[in-house]
Amino acid sequence: MLRVDYIDEKHGFVRKRDAKARFREQILKGWGYRCAYCQEDLGESGTLDHIRPKSKGEETVLSNLVACCLACIVRKSSRGRAEWFREQDFWEPHLEDAIKWWLSQ
Repeated sequence: MLRVDYIDEKHGFVRKRDAKARFREQILKGWGYRCAYCQEDLGESGTLDHIRPKSKGEETVLSNLVACCLACIVRKSSRGRAEWFREQDFWEPHLEDAIKWWLSQ
């Protein structure tokens, strides 16, 4: 039996697993399959990072998630983005501006 967890206007009924995959893909594609922080090419193995930490009560929504490599997500942990990011050797103002723009969507 098909379990319906989500209704997509374009595709009709979508299983929860498929809806999550589409949501993840939308974010990775939005970042050009590159880590929002270090710009590493993610290919198909990218993960997502909560810009404002989920551990501090923030939501899992499009405007709070960025494409992220495993190295950056491990190093950042639950620290705030700005604090952590500005300490990194790869930090550049235009990268931070891109994240701020994403937050404002």
